[in-house]
Amino acid sequence: MRQRLILALWLVGEAPVAARPDFFELPPISYSQTASQDAVAKLSREVARGDWVVPPSSGKEFLRVVLEKLDVPIESQVLVFSKTSLQNSLIHRANPRALYFSMDTYVAWVPGGKVEVIIEDEKLGPVFYTIAPPRSDRPLRIERATDSCLQCHASSRTEGVPGMFIRSVFPDQKSHPVLSAGTSLVTDSTPLKDRWGGWYVTGTSGDPHLGNRWLSTRELDSQKFQPAVSALVNLDSLIDTSKYLQATSDIVALMVLEHQCSMHNLLTKAKMAYRKAAYFQKSYHDDDDLDGKGGLAWKVAENSAKEIVESLLFTSEVTLGGDGVEGGEFFPKVFSRRGVKTAKNKTLRSLRLYERIFKYRCSYMIYSKAFKGLPEQVKERVFHHLRLALSNDSKSHLSFREKKGIRQILTETLPGFKSESEHSAEGQ
Repeated sequence: MRQRLILALWLVGEAPVAARPDFFELPPISYSQTASQDAVAKLSREVARGDWVVPPSSGKEFLRVVLEKLDVPIESQVLVFSKTSLQNSLIHRANPRALYFSMDTYVAWVPGGKVEVIIEDEKLGPVFYTIAPPRSDRPLRIERATDSCLQCHASSRTEGVPGMFIRSVFPDQKSHPVLSAGTSLVTDSTPLKDRWGGWYVTGTSGDPHLGNRWLSTRELDSQKFQPAVSALVNLDSLIDTSKYLQATSDIVALMVLEHQCSMHNLLTKAKMAYRKAAYFQKSYHDDDDLDGKGGLAWKVAENSAKEIVESLLFTSEVTLGGDGVEGGEFFPKVFSRRGVKTAKNKTLRSLRLYERIFKYRCSYMIYSKAFKGLPEQVKERVFHHLRLALSNDSKSHLSFREKKGIRQILTETLPGFKSESEHSAEGQ
């Protein structure tokens, strides 16, 4: 009994205060010591063999090559000018950091700097890299980053595991965040009035936000920074957009990215927590059935599944005020085109942008590598709770019509959901 108590406390983070490695650096995960099999790791091996050679070029053109190689759309570009990342010395209002993303890959670049990549590995979850562009005096160089990135990207902001986050700050005129004025970790539940401090934002919103501005001397003294409505079509009036692949920092892309990051972190946490629980359960009791309902691993899977389903269904999503939001024409088209579709062309990537961001409130991240890489026990519990939440008689924020639409899409496009749906509410 005492062994079980010690184990349970350790698993929920209540171990003694003495310094020790993060749980994901210990067996069975051993995050930093385990080789990744992701697409960037494969690129690195190609470079070492001489199979991928990129001639010296401008940073912008090299970025384009990397995005194409990793299949990340340039239309997803968003720009952040606050000094809140690895290459702070290069970032300022006139030289913001550009971010691009697909469902499983995140790419960042500052003019004059390296390319940064976070990419999903089926076993490890998000893996971090820096890619130094080729120069006349040095070849292309790809390095996996651990300590330098994990100091910020493996904390309470990322569910305690390696992950991604979007932060809103109050920047001063030199782009430094005024931390005494407060910061916000941005998720689906964050009101727009608290979003995008330190970011450029193009497009329109019925709600005011903090984007496109910095604290004046007067505001800095009072530390008051009021949100405002903006409607920029592009950023030509604020920066030299010729340095970037796009002239925009799309408001819709920002909102999709914010959802995706928080969803991604939950999936990584679930994967790692289950592996840790299963490892210790087997260590203490070799005969334990991991799938048994009384076991620690099952309980971790159950709790993780409930949390994941709440996020998948946008349970805490803030309501968009006024006429909602509207971005540029390019990102929505590319984003929708990349979606998994039914025979009738229905997809979870359909954007609504009025009152809520998506037409169907079930996250497209259910098709991601992060979701596919979940342990089967966790995935089974997710499908179980998802079917319950989508049943006709369940009480939730979803309408009967919306639940029906989501069930139809999942049944047709997600084999795991379909194969287990005979006992679900699909026919109720």
